[in-house]
Amino acid sequence: MIIPTKHQNLDLNPMVLGADILFIIRNKDLTLEELYQELKKQINLNLDLYYDTLTYLWLLNSIDLNKNKISKKTSVSKKDIF
Repeated sequence: MIIPTKHQNLDLNPMVLGADILFIIRNKDLTLEELYQELKKQINLNLDLYYDTLTYLWLLNSIDLNKNKISKKTSVSKKDIF
């Protein structure tokens, strides 16, 4: 699912969408709805893929969710990974 197949549209891959999300939230925190609407302007994606990608980024410890705002973690230490 995460590793793309040769038949998959790469724009809809969670790794590519994750990079797009991190690029969008690099300077400002957004709510779940604001981020979805911002992505929807660029890519036609569904909610399932959106939430799967957010879960993927959260599991990688790349984003924080605090008071319904999504923010990018600025630095990740080895302690956070292991």
